[in-house]
Amino acid sequence: MRTNDKVTGVVTAAFGAAVIYASLDLKNLPRQEYGAGTFPTVIGGLLVLFGAILLLRGLGNREKWLQWQHPIPLMHFILTLVAICASVVAYVYLTPVVGFPIVSFVLLSLLLYTFHHRRWLPSMGMALTATAIIWGVFGQLLHVPLDLGLLEKVIY
Repeated sequence: MRTNDKVTGVVTAAFGAAVIYASLDLKNLPRQEYGAGTFPTVIGGLLVLFGAILLLRGLGNREKWLQWQHPIPLMHFILTLVAICASVVAYVYLTPVVGFPIVSFVLLSLLLYTFHHRRWLPSMGMALTATAIIWGVFGQLLHVPLDLGLLEKVIY
């Protein structure tokens, strides 16, 4: 199924407004201008902005609001859903033991190989790049605690 940009834009903008509304209750830290609600407010504002852009783009064309393209086999859908849920459960239980970098790299490699490339080298390259970017942005820049696990003794 393909939705028109009007539908996607309205849903995205509404979600962004909900994020902004939910982040209004988050308090600032003492003696700091930026608090816990700053990052969600920025993300919500960007969602509203990009939703509005999609809505304007969708108003310019005369496509149907919803359009069925080609059917998705039920077994493929179920296997995809099971793989994603299993990846989330594996991430939750394995990350404290093995560490974020290894778990993230392995899970992303498996998911990319299964659902995208069907070749190991591009899948592992993309997984390594994504893990490094996530580690750099969240672990180093935003100071989100990401477990190193087995790599803690190697790095420190």
